[in-house]
Formats: sequence, structure tokens, C-alpha cells
Amino acid sequence: MNYIIAKEHPHKILEDNSDPKVTLYVPTHRDPNHNEEDRIRLGNLIRTVEKKLENVTDKSTKETILKPLKVMKDDRSLWNQRLEGFCIFANVNQTVVYILQNPVREMAIVGQRFHKKPLIRDFQGLDEYQILALDRHSYSLYEGNRTGFREIPIGENEPRTIQDFLGDEYTEAYLSQSSYGGTSSGSMFHGHKARKDEVDKDIERYLRQVDQHVMKNYSNISKKPLILFALPEYHTTFKKHSHNPYLIDESIKLSPRGLKESELKKYAWEIIEPRYEARIQKLKDTYHNARQKDLADNNIHSVAKAAAQGRVDSVLIEAYREVPGRIDEDSGRVIERDHRQEKFDDALDDLTDIVISNGGNVYVIPQEKMPSDTGVAAIYRY
Repeated sequence: MNYIIAKEHPHKILEDNSDPKVTLYVPTHRDPNHNEEDRIRLGNLIRTVEKKLENVTDKSTKETILKPLKVMKDDRSLWNQRLEGFCIFANVNQTVVYILQNPVREMAIVGQRFHKKPLIRDFQGLDEYQILALDRHSYSLYEGNRTGFREIPIGENEPRTIQDFLGDEYTEAYLSQSSYGGTSSGSMFHGHKARKDEVDKDIERYLRQVDQHVMKNYSNISKKPLILFALPEYHTTFKKHSHNPYLIDESIKLSPRGLKESELKKYAWEIIEPRYEARIQKLKDTYHNARQKDLADNNIHSVAKAAAQGRVDSVLIEAYREVPGRIDEDSGRVIERDHRQEKFDDALDDLTDIVISNGGNVYVIPQEKMPSDTGVAAIYRY
């Protein structure tokens, strides 16, 4: 059995009832010079998991779970894709890896549920964005958040250049910039204006098709705000014809040619940071207003009961807070963990599952952004 790299959340492994479940969070470096250090860290976490599994399952199950983890440690193709960390979910049936953009703390957990809070934080998108870097020849895509930034690999079979998008409709005069003024290209244009009109039509068709392609293959999947990064003359045309609901008004009006990634990240975060802070503040304001109407709470016991009854509309959970124990899904009772047990379970993970299964929203945010000091802040439907 090998492992798969997951691109979307949730993955079907979360629906698998096999027991035990292994969760690993592995901090990694973007600099490949640290690959060996990161591999050693994963090896140490695997050994920790191995010891825990010895006390909760049989030898055959243990070895089945460990095999793909050990393959992963030595798989160079995986380490070439690392960003800020890995989230690894494993059970006896399958192993799934998420490549994370947000830094994570090192964790090795064996329990009856997967530990999902750091993963949810990576996918919820409160501080995430994508950038469409566009010029008249081709496009590139980037994505980032407060801490991470990377260029998104474009598939080998995907269109990338104006030639790829327009094909036979691509004006020969534009393909060869020397074609006007008397060349042997076979194209005839009567004056500079005629040639410019053809070029403008090419660019407009190209921009329309880039918009459609990026929306279908990236924005509709990630649902992240999209920032246009291009010279000023392309912004009006692109935005006029764009149908991408994730394209935001704020943009970067510079040439993509020659701008360093560090500079691009700075410009992007200047656009996204106010939006991120506003979204967090709106959640906090909603919570405080609801509390005044007795429609919010920060006590894990009462919130768990409300979640089991389907009353929780939204819940804010502190990113690294853990409440050892489980929640009975029928009654909402919090069952404290026996510290003598080898398995680890976090009641906040159970709360996350229950709220989502009942159609509620979960937001995992940093401690300093939380509106309460208990690790949980819930907003009720009624």
C-alpha cells in the first residue's frame, strides 16, 4: 500500500471508521538544503507512532499502517513538493498526505479520530489568496497567506501561452513581431492601425480564455480571492470580460517581468491583510452581539450539547488548543480522557466534526484573535 497526495478537503479517508487512526503533522522547510533535517524529523515521529501502536493494535495492523509512512520518508518526489509542512492521515486502509502552506507544530497522534484542526486552518482560506500574473505572452499563478508563498505548478498539458490558447486563430502578424513593414511572412496589413487592431483582438480573446481557464481549473476549486497582477493596460479589458466571482477589485498594476517573489508577496499581503482582519473582526463582532442575546457561548460542555442538537451555526476554535477527551455525538456529553490510555483524542476535534456534520461552520484561528480564552467560541442558530 502506498500513499496519495490530497488536493482537496475533506478527503474520503475522514469517513473511514477503521481504528486506530494516525495523525502526523510534520514542519518542513521550503529550502531544499533542509530536506535531510526534515526527513529525520518525520522518521522520529514515525518511531513515536510505532511505539503507540504497539499498545493499541496487533502487529499486522501496525505494520500495514507504518509501511507507507516509511516509504514516504524516503520518497524524493514528495520532498520536492514540501512547503511549510505535511499533514498525514493513516489507517489500515489508506494513507493521505496534505502539503500545507501554514506552519504547524510537530505532532504524532494515535486515536479514534484524525486530528484535523491545523488542516482546517490551512483550507479555510481566511488569510489565503491567489495571484494571476499576466502579460501578453503567457500567465503564471501564485498562492499565499500570511506566512507562505509559492508559484502554482501549471500542468504540462494545460495551455500557458497566447499561442496555446488561440491556436489557429492567433494572428501571424502578432506571432512574428517583425511581420509588418515588409517581410516574407505572407501576411499583409495596410498600415500600423490595421495591425494594431488585429493584435488587440488577439489579446482580448486571449484574456477571455485565460479568465475562463483559471476560473474553471483553479478559482472554483480553491475559492480563494484572486488578485490580478499585470500592466495597467490589461486591467480594464480583463476585468470587463471576466466572469470569475473570486477576482477582487484590488490589483497589482506592474509588469510581472522581473519582479521578485518577495516583492510580489509584499504587494499581495498589503491587499489581503485588511480583508483578513475585517473577516476576523466580523466573526468576533457577531459572536459578541450573539452573547448579548444568549445566542453564543464559550463553555466546551454547553457548546458540545448545542452542537449535538444541531444548534451551532458557527464555532471559532483556537488553533493549538487541545481538550483531551471525546464528545458523545448523541448527547453532546464531554467524556474526559483517561490519561493512562495510549490513544489520544481531542474533544475539540469531535466538536469540529459534529458542527460540520450538522451544516455549521468551523473557523480555526490564532489564540490572539480569539474572542474568548477557553479555546472555543460558538454562535447559535437559536
